[in-house]
Amino acid sequence: MLAAKVSQLHKDAVVAERIASFWGKQIAFYGEAKAEEFYKSLGLNHLETKATFDWEGMTLSREPTDIEKLCIKSIAAAQDTSKESITTNLMALREVLIDRGMTAIKKLEPADYHTLVLEVPQSLWNDLRVLLDKVFMQGKKLVARELNKQKEAKQTAQTNDDEFFLDDLTDLTDSRVVNDVQARIIAAVARFTLLGLTGSELSKAVRDEVETGSVSYIDRAATGLANKVLNFGRSREAEDRSDEWDRVEYSAILDQNVCSPCAAEDGKTAKDEADLQPTPNPECEGGDWCRCFWVYLNQ
Repeated sequence: MLAAKVSQLHKDAVVAERIASFWGKQIAFYGEAKAEEFYKSLGLNHLETKATFDWEGMTLSREPTDIEKLCIKSIAAAQDTSKESITTNLMALREVLIDRGMTAIKKLEPADYHTLVLEVPQSLWNDLRVLLDKVFMQGKKLVARELNKQKEAKQTAQTNDDEFFLDDLTDLTDSRVVNDVQARIIAAVARFTLLGLTGSELSKAVRDEVETGSVSYIDRAATGLANKVLNFGRSREAEDRSDEWDRVEYSAILDQNVCSPCAAEDGKTAKDEADLQPTPNPECEGGDWCRCFWVYLNQ
C-alpha cells in the first residue's frame, strides 16, 4: 500500500510540474494579466482573493494606523510615478537594443548567432542613473515630511556607498533588458533560419516576433527598482534623522493581496531597522511587486 501511495505521489508531482510549467510560460510570454484572464476563462477561478479595505480612494490590505494615514498616499504616489519614469527609460532601451541587435545579427553566420552581444548606450545608462538619484532623494524627502520637523526636506549628500549601490542597481536593471533582447533575437533568428527564411523575410520575421514579445518583465523590473530605491532613500533619511524617531514599524498595507511572508511582518515594530525584515521583502511571494515599507515613529 505504501509503495502504491508513493507511486501516486510521484505521478501527481509530475502532473503538477507540467501544469506549473505551462502557466509559467503563459505568464512569461503574455504577461500576468493576460495569463490570468485566460486562466479564469477556462473556469479555473479559484485564485485567492483576500479582504481589502477602502480608505479615501485607496484600496488597502487593512485599515491604516494613524501614522500610516499621514504617509501612505505620498508613498503610493511616489512608487507609481517612479515606476512610470523607469518603465519609460527601459522601454526606450529595449527599442534601441532591438535595432542594434537586428543590425548586428545580419552580419553573423548562422553558426555564430549565439555570439550576439549587445551593450547599453551610455546615454540611456546615465538617464536611468539620474532617475534613481531622483527616486532616492524622493524617498528621503518623504521621511523628512513624515517626521514633520521642517517644511522642506533636508537634503544631505550621498555617501560613496550610496553612489556605488545605485550604480549597481542601474547596471543590474539594464542587464535584465539586454539579456532578454539578446536571447529573444538569437532564439528567433535560429528558428526562422531553420524554417528556411533568409534576407529581408528573415529580418522581418525576427523583428516582428521580438517587438511584439511580452514586456511584462520590464513592468516588473521597473516596479521592483522604484520601490527598492525609494525605500533606500527613506532609510538613509531616517539614519540622518535618527534622533527624531524612536521606533520603526513594518507596513504591508499597500499590497491589496498581501502574501503570507509579508503579512507575518505587517505591524511589527523595533528600535532598530536591523531587527525588522528588509523592505521590499526579499521573501515576498510577489517578488518585484512587493510594496512594503518601513514607517518611522516619533511618538
